[in-house]
Amino acid sequence: MIYSHINVLEHCCIYPEQIARALDFCREAASKEWVEDTYFLEGERLTAKVFSRETGPKEEKFPEVHKRYAEVQFMAEGEEYIGYYPDFGKNRIKEDCLKEKDTLYYEENPEVQEIMLPMKAGCYAVFFPEDVHRPFCQMGKKQAVKRIVVKIDVDWLRQFSDK
Repeated sequence: MIYSHINVLEHCCIYPEQIARALDFCREAASKEWVEDTYFLEGERLTAKVFSRETGPKEEKFPEVHKRYAEVQFMAEGEEYIGYYPDFGKNRIKEDCLKEKDTLYYEENPEVQEIMLPMKAGCYAVFFPEDVHRPFCQMGKKQAVKRIVVKIDVDWLRQFSDK
């Protein structure tokens, strides 16, 4: 998991090319009005989805993981918490949606030490398949947020890390 702010430029030198490209898209998108839609940046290997949602109580949000894609979650407008903890393989599955949308939802696990990351405008987090995350948790009261999620195919990401 990576957590930072879009105005921090160190990623240009140390992040894999795919993550740097995802952050460049987020930086560009934050300065423009993007229509809520899916954008294919590099076919199915690198896609971005711009959308608006409302935050809610943590107890109403489910922890989730993705197996095919790493996700860059960028907060364009508003604020929320995203819960995070490492997946040690001891979570009970609530709903398996891997085939439909590459998402595996977990039941609440009181044994994990979940960290609540404050996501304010400009913040981003990168979640890999081993990172359980719980998006759209309200910070204070419910509010509308605008989020950009860039999905990076992990097999494509591995090709570059193996070199």
